[in-house]
Amino acid sequence: MPVFLLQPIITAVLLVGTVALLLGLIIVLIFKLFHTEKDETEAEILEILPGVNCGGCGYSGCSGYAKALACGADKDINKCAPGGQEVIQELAAKLGLEAKAFVPKVAQVLCQGSCYYERQRYEYSGSDSCASAAALFAGPGACMFSCIGLGDCKRACDYGAIEIIDDLARIDPERCIACKACVKACPKEIIQMMPKYSDLFLVRCSNPLPGKDVRGKCDIGCIGCRACVRACPFDAISMVENRAVIDQDLCRHCGACKRVCPTKAITKGLINPEDEQRIAKAQELAASETALQKRA
Repeated sequence: MPVFLLQPIITAVLLVGTVALLLGLIIVLIFKLFHTEKDETEAEILEILPGVNCGGCGYSGCSGYAKALACGADKDINKCAPGGQEVIQELAAKLGLEAKAFVPKVAQVLCQGSCYYERQRYEYSGSDSCASAAALFAGPGACMFSCIGLGDCKRACDYGAIEIIDDLARIDPERCIACKACVKACPKEIIQMMPKYSDLFLVRCSNPLPGKDVRGKCDIGCIGCRACVRACPFDAISMVENRAVIDQDLCRHCGACKRVCPTKAITKGLINPEDEQRIAKAQELAASETALQKRA
């Protein structure tokens, strides 16, 4: 083949090669200019953390928390709920900080207004979302502060700790890792983190209205009668906007408040016996359906 015919090909190859070489040099130069040395402390902290990336610590994930601890922007080593006391001890040893006592937390629904206790104002037929229903007159329930029960919290939970039974969210404390995803997902803000005490006493009602208004909407809500306040020998209960609230730091789990509550709004334990039975039944039904599908 004549040389003059090869000249365009050779020119194109040289041009492409030159451009590729220049781009390669630019990439190397940028890498050199913007390269930062890897923080070994950050990497070691990341190894200590459980790696579930739940966001319960307030950061986007374990890497964000590790970076904040490594650079000193955050000195609170008690923020990792899934890691618990073991992780706290390791972080304390690594960073030279004091290891404080860790109290495990668990999400709790401050409402018992299932379909058996709460009346309805209207029939909701919108999208299957608590947030959407809450935007429409605070949901179909007679109580504007009750659980809507459409499952935003359940969908937010990556650990299968929440079941929606009888229009009420019910949390399995053994599966909850305190990631707070359900707390953020609830439009009514009725899911709160509580100490994981087996004998936790809790006012499971979020309605701040006077008792006469509560009675007409729910059979099991707090009516603000103050009987529990008077019965508590440790001054652990106070009234907040007509609703009794138990200070978990002062509560000594004597049970006096539960015994005098006329509406059974105060419960003992991380899960009510009624909830436990209903969750067990729901899980049994789900297991049966799975077994039938496998046989089919």
